[in-house]
Amino acid sequence: MKRYYFYLTLPLFTLVALGCSLRPENQKVEGVNAAALSQGEWMALSKPGPSHRLLEVLVGTWDAKLSFRSEPGGKVQVSPGTSTISWILGERFIKEEFTGEALGERFQGLGITGYDSAARRFTNVWIDSLNTALATSFGKYLPEENRFDFIGEVYDPLRGGMKTTRSMMRVISTTKYEFVMFDTTPTGTEYAALQIEYTKR
Repeated sequence: MKRYYFYLTLPLFTLVALGCSLRPENQKVEGVNAAALSQGEWMALSKPGPSHRLLEVLVGTWDAKLSFRSEPGGKVQVSPGTSTISWILGERFIKEEFTGEALGERFQGLGITGYDSAARRFTNVWIDSLNTALATSFGKYLPEENRFDFIGEVYDPLRGGMKTTRSMMRVISTTKYEFVMFDTTPTGTEYAALQIEYTKR
């Protein structure tokens, strides 16, 4: 059962929460109104802007320490990992290539993160070699805490339906940041299921 829960929670490694009671499709999207834009403003939406530059601090090669628990108050299992993050498509997105161990098994993960200038929100897509799910999450940046908050949704076979996931990424310095993903038990108790500490090489 614990290994099963690990595979359910692992896919949402990268930036991902606006509130765990909301589903992504129910979030209010405060995007731009095309009718109110000039031609120059409309064209600017296709180019990287200040929000994209917030992702610059993540670019590089990182050593990662993964701490995972399968239930509230459960034993923490620690494993190593490596992450390489680079700009792609004219610095519109960052790509994360992650390798690590999960309960003694090697795995690979791939994440794409960017800022949707029209929707005015960050978006992350994640896939890995532990399952066949493609996870998408949406978020915002909190400048006062130098933190990205995301919310996503994943299918939970134990419940036979979708469940909301919440995560956050906090930039500590130019050489350190942390990622925390929260999970919810079938009874509704939220807990920190996965924490990743990144140290830049």
